Amino acid sequence: MRRLLPALLLAIGLLGHLFLQARPALKKIESGGAGRDYASYYYAVQVAADGGDPYDTAALSARAAEERTRKSVHPYFYPPPFVLAAWWSRPLSLAEGYRATFFINETVLAGCLAVGAWGLGVPVWAVALLLCTWTPIPDNAWMGQANLWALLPALLGLVLAERRRDRRAEVVAGVLVGAAAMMKMSPALFLVWWALRRRWVPVGSSVATALLLTGAALAVVPLDAQLRFYTEILPGFSRGDYLGLSVPISLPANHSIPDLFDRAFPSAGRLLSDTARHASAATSLGLLGLWGWFARKAADPGAALMALAVLMVVVPVYTYEHHLVFLVVAMGVAAGRVSEESRRVSRGVALALWLVLALTWFVLAWPLTWLRGMEKMLPAGLSWLTRESKTMGEGLLFLLLLRASVQRSRQK
Repeated sequence: MRRLLPALLLAIGLLGHLFLQARPALKKIESGGAGRDYASYYYAVQVAADGGDPYDTAALSARAAEERTRKSVHPYFYPPPFVLAAWWSRPLSLAEGYRATFFINETVLAGCLAVGAWGLGVPVWAVALLLCTWTPIPDNAWMGQANLWALLPALLGLVLAERRRDRRAEVVAGVLVGAAAMMKMSPALFLVWWALRRRWVPVGSSVATALLLTGAALAVVPLDAQLRFYTEILPGFSRGDYLGLSVPISLPANHSIPDLFDRAFPSAGRLLSDTARHASAATSLGLLGLWGWFARKAADPGAALMALAVLMVVVPVYTYEHHLVFLVVAMGVAAGRVSEESRRVSRGVALALWLVLALTWFVLAWPLTWLRGMEKMLPAGLSWLTRESKTMGEGLLFLLLLRASVQRSRQK
């Protein structure tokens, strides 16, 4: 029976995922929504295929209006090579491509959790529980987002580099992380881990991959458009300028470090004030420095890397619900490390670790509808506790993983 327990837990997790996450997400997708965030990818591909500039938001919106799918489209602000990753949608309609993203995301999610279990020590019970309760998973799915598309190659590269130290493996690892960074820029932060350990082969391989993919993207994204991305659009991210995105930084569903400072030092416009921008940068660098201090002594690379993944999520100006899907494996790693340590420490310490883990998991996974309902129930002076609960959860997860990264060295 004990041998069958992992399979039983996984079966329960998959069944729970089907009814609690996958089915509701697919129902939302099939109800319409004109492709939600996926529409930006879709119309960027369509405009690029016609020889246009995918960063021309007016052109994307004009194409959508011509097809009578939606009145306007959010700006496309991803690296030029991402157009190649989304090129499969070229012959499809917006509705067909949007539906296809659901099945792609489900497949890639399975890959992420499998890599987490195989290479990072995520226990089967945590995989099963994540499949049932991690609400960023369905949110990422019905928004038509591509976060997991970047997470999977990054995880594969990081695990490969730790499990096999030969030159060929490090080159492949760098290629995978470089490809991930060319879909979403944030995985480039993982290069800091290799640089800190003076592992220049995967760093060089990542940079070379980024350059090669950027060159390959010239086939579909003109040079002037690519230069505009790297010289104008990308630098604007630190100010909160996402190519004219009209969503306010202070949206209640934003769970980033810059959002905290935007609330404390608001600007007259839609961008970060200078004070908020500088404070965000200083805090982010400080947290990266704290991570680096622990990482230099880390005996648990998996925990250290997943702590870095938390920074990857909270440092950008926007950290929405769907971005928290990046932390699905990080949460599993934290659960595994707490489970391991609780067998070796006193009952009181073990209880404290489990309580912190449970609180972290809950506040990161509870649905926004619950959060908003609780916010309305609390007195005005305490409502911020609920509104910023997910940001606090990110901080707790970061600390849990930092602690776990050095615990094994203390036990030797």
